[in-house]
Amino acid sequence: MLIEPFRADELQFAYCYRVYLRWRTYRGKPLPVLADLALPVIQEIGIRYDLHVLESTCSDIEVLLLVSLRPEEAVAACASKLKGQVSKWLREKLQLSAPAKLVSSGYFASTTGNSSADAVEHYLRQQSGHHGYEHRPRPPVYVQSYDLSPEDAERMKTKHAVTELRYHVVLATAHRRGVFGDHSGKAVAIRWRDMLHEKRAALQKVSFLPDHVHLALRAHPVISPAELILELMNSAQELMWDTFSNAVIQAGVDRLWQPSAYLGSFGDLESRKMASYVKRSSGGGSRRGERGENKEGPRL
Repeated sequence: MLIEPFRADELQFAYCYRVYLRWRTYRGKPLPVLADLALPVIQEIGIRYDLHVLESTCSDIEVLLLVSLRPEEAVAACASKLKGQVSKWLREKLQLSAPAKLVSSGYFASTTGNSSADAVEHYLRQQSGHHGYEHRPRPPVYVQSYDLSPEDAERMKTKHAVTELRYHVVLATAHRRGVFGDHSGKAVAIRWRDMLHEKRAALQKVSFLPDHVHLALRAHPVISPAELILELMNSAQELMWDTFSNAVIQAGVDRLWQPSAYLGSFGDLESRKMASYVKRSSGGGSRRGERGENKEGPRL
């Protein structure tokens, strides 16, 4: 039986994907004009690339931003676009005609969201009880956490940047049919771990229920969340038809997943705390921006 793989252009996302970015001038050289870079100017720069800057603070040596991204955007690409345009703005303000390095090559990036890392961990751990499976003799669920190994950390290192990028993903089966059990959930999780090694990402936690799955991931900044989600969906679908075909046939589905996903970024600080930090840093004075994010996750 030919199973149609999922394509990037058919996926729809509910998402809240936010990143805190911070970079300095080249070698920390003070550039007083940089402190005049106002939030509306950075927002205008970002909107050209569909990057929505929610908060900003600039001093004479550094830029701090809270940015909302689309799932298709990689953090490294976002940082490169914004840094490049800020460098161009500085050149114009300083009226430079000769080439000059004004912005450092490195940056710091951390995902943030409405929940902290601990809150996401607790939420995924409670899924069995939340859906009423915990009292069954053999609950049709599979929940597993994974430590970040030294090899994982090495694969996600970057040459010039320091990053901590975490994502909460939810995938639902086609027509919300019960497909997964504990054995198939474990097999898919193993396949995902192997696949993510090649994608410079790492599985932090999985919580399989019969009709949907929650994942917590870490990733290298050059990888977009949408790219990872597409790979996860297709690799799981291939495995289920190859190894657990009876389960999907009994469920009466011709594809494993709904062509949609929820993506939420998270970190050690919640978005509102990060926004407050950005406003207070370097004297504050920023204004809050808005974007039309689709924050509503799937009703699970």
